Amino acid sequence: MRVRLMAAGAALAAVMVQPAAAAPSTGQRVATTGCAFAGVTATCLMIKGPDGTIYDITGITPRPRRLDRAIRVRGTVTDKASICNQGIVLDRIRWSRTRQQCSN
Repeated sequence: MRVRLMAAGAALAAVMVQPAAAAPSTGQRVATTGCAFAGVTATCLMIKGPDGTIYDITGITPRPRRLDRAIRVRGTVTDKASICNQGIVLDRIRWSRTRQQCSN
C-alpha cells in the first residue's frame, strides 16, 4: 500500500513540475487565431493565443470595426512599452477576419 502511494506521489510530482511554455522572445514572429477583446484600458485590444498567452494588438491598423468574429493575427514580438500594461506587445501586425463567430 505504501509503495503505491509513493509511486502515485512521484507521478503527481512529475506532472506538476513540467516546464511552462516559454514566452516568445523579442523579434520572434507569432501567429494566432482568436477573438479580440478590450483590455483593461478601454483603448487597448488583446487576443489570447491557444496556450493562454495574451498578446497586446493595440497597434493593429486598421482596427477591426466589430469584434464579433475571430481574427487571424501575425506579428512580431517587441519590447516596446504599452499603456495597456497587459500581454506581450506585438508590432508589424497583419490580420484577417475569419468566419468563426465570437461569443460575447
